[in-house]
Amino acid sequence: MKKSPLASKVMEELEVLERTVDILIAVEREQPIGIIKLSAMLDIPEHKVRYSLRMLQKEGIIKATPEGGVISPHHENFKEHLREILNEMEEATKRLKDVLRSDL
Repeated sequence: MKKSPLASKVMEELEVLERTVDILIAVEREQPIGIIKLSAMLDIPEHKVRYSLRMLQKEGIIKATPEGGVISPHHENFKEHLREILNEMEEATKRLKDVLRSDL
């Protein structure tokens, strides 16, 4: 079956989100931690670690220090907000599955 560009894009974004959450958890546990150590520890290429760290930094969830990344006080709010979004996504996925199932 041919891949759907729309579905592929959703999966790519979920992979970025999953990687970024993995990096956030690692920073939370190992802070301060640098890109090279995160890359080796998580087996993620350095450029992808750098991208995710940049996204987390823009959101105000981590801070860059000379010793490496550290979490900000806002990280718990972000994690709770992300849990809410994932619950909404789960409900939306269920609705889509139900629509597709009933349409067959």
